[in-house]
Formats: sequence, C-alpha cells, structure tokens
Amino acid sequence: MLNYIKAECFKTFKRVYMRNTLLIFVLLAVAVNVLFFVAFRSNPADSQEFIRTSLSIIVPMLLIMVYMMLIMIDIVFSEEYKYKTFKNTLSFGFTRTQVYFGKLAVSIIVAVVVFFITLAVYLVSLFLLLGFPEDMSLIGLVFSRIAAAIPLYIGALCLCNACAFIIPNSTAFSFVYMGFLIVPYLLFYTLTLLNPAFMPLFSTALVTPFYTAIMGIDISIANMGDMMAVGFRVNNIEYLQNASSLPGTSVAYCLILGLAYAVIATLIGLAVYRRREIR
Repeated sequence: MLNYIKAECFKTFKRVYMRNTLLIFVLLAVAVNVLFFVAFRSNPADSQEFIRTSLSIIVPMLLIMVYMMLIMIDIVFSEEYKYKTFKNTLSFGFTRTQVYFGKLAVSIIVAVVVFFITLAVYLVSLFLLLGFPEDMSLIGLVFSRIAAAIPLYIGALCLCNACAFIIPNSTAFSFVYMGFLIVPYLLFYTLTLLNPAFMPLFSTALVTPFYTAIMGIDISIANMGDMMAVGFRVNNIEYLQNASSLPGTSVAYCLILGLAYAVIATLIGLAVYRRREIR
C-alpha cells in the first residue's frame, strides 16, 4: 500500500488543480493581512489591535476548513471519476481496502500541506506587514485551537472520503458531504431551541465543537443566537483568552467526536465500496 500512496501523492501534487488550490489559499491569506496593513498605515497607533484582530480571525477560519475538506478530497478523486481509472488501479493487484485507505492517506497529506503552508504564509505576512504581538502567548492560544481541531478535520476527511467512494460522482458526493455537515447542525439547533433536552444531540454535529470548544461559546439557549449560522463568528482575541483555556473536557470532546466520525464513516464507506460494482 505504501507504493500506492507514493504513486498517488506523485500524481496528485503534479496536478494543476492542486497547485491552483494552494495558490488561491495562499493569495487569500496574504490578501487579508494586506487589508490590515492598509488600515494600519492610516492609523499606526492601533498596530497591536490590528495584530490581535488578524490573529483572532484564524480561530473561526478553522471552521471554514471543515467545508474546505471537500476540495482536498476532490483533488485526489477528480481524475479517477473523470477518466474512470478505478478499475485500472484494481487490475494492478491492489485490493479495494488498500485503495480506500491509500486515498484517505493521500487526502490527509494534501490537507496537511495546504493547511500548514497557508497558515505559515498567513503568519509570515502578518509579522512582516504588521509586526509581532506584544503578548506572544496569543500565538500559543491560536495553535492550541488548531491542535484541538485536528481530530475534527480527520473525522471530516473520513466522512468526505466515504462519500466519494460510495457515490461515484463528484457533484453528487459534494452535495451529500455538505448535507452531512449543515443539515444535522441546523436540525439539532432548531430542536434545541424548541426543547433544551435536545442539547446533547446538538453537540454531536461535527461543526458544533468549533463554536463550543474552540471559539469558547457555551451551549445554552442564551448563546444560541451566536451559533445560528453555519458560517463563523469573529471574536476579539481577548474574548478567546477569557472564554476558555481549552480544558481537558473540551479537548476530549473534540477528540472523541472527531474519532467517532472517522471510525463510523470509514467502516460504512469501506463496507459499501467493497461491495459496489466498479465500472
């Protein structure tokens, strides 16, 4: 399987789709800090405020990356469906289990490369254009949130990978994956508003911990307005400092939920793919 992963990585990283995606992410990262720099030039006295705001944006953007996992999977699968080469891969002697986990491994590698290059460019452009924060612990605060989000990203990738193997059409599996993210969240949100007894059910949606554990918003009726959208909420960095220092319960919540999605999605996806006819 290692040879298969190496071959897939070689093909994937040579694709224009991969390079263009990375370029767009990097340009967007730089563009955000360029906007802050323009504002900074007009009001240099507030430089530390601009730096704190730029850092605080990273945290809610972690939620957006869950939706972007769809692009990471599509980068790996797009040519397979376009040229219908799945059967050729199996004819080379690879088992369906090897292909399934090989694709998942390559998707994880692609996501890691895109995410961390984008993050590195964002931070470098921030420090070059605006300077360093006076309180360097703010950077540690951001990275602690990133670490907590990693199991959720793995769960999202496993879910999207399962959708891609079960549904042999890029457009169709994209809609199904987005539905798995958005529909349960909005449904359980509505049920919780009607009856607080549904609050534990609301906490099982994959995007919920990004609001609760990572952004520090408590699951309560009083705070449900802040959790209405499936987009993101930007808080100032001081709010994130005061809201939570990521206690063990929050980290465990992200870890358990992410791994639960990963295991369940992988078991279902692999079981269906092993029985599906490949054309």
